[in-house]
Amino acid sequence: MGEKKHKEEFSSNEFSAIVKKAYERGINDSGMTVQQLLADLKNDLRKLTLQ
Repeated sequence: MGEKKHKEEFSSNEFSAIVKKAYERGINDSGMTVQQLLADLKNDLRKLTLQ
């Protein structure tokens, strides 16, 4: 009761695009750490759910 619900309905294309972007960034940016990739991925997914 009283829980906030985030918008959980988003297209699989939007989700796939975010994951693909993170994957490509990890492959192409040799200075990127796993922790940085996960933080970026988390932020992008959070933005998607808040749209």
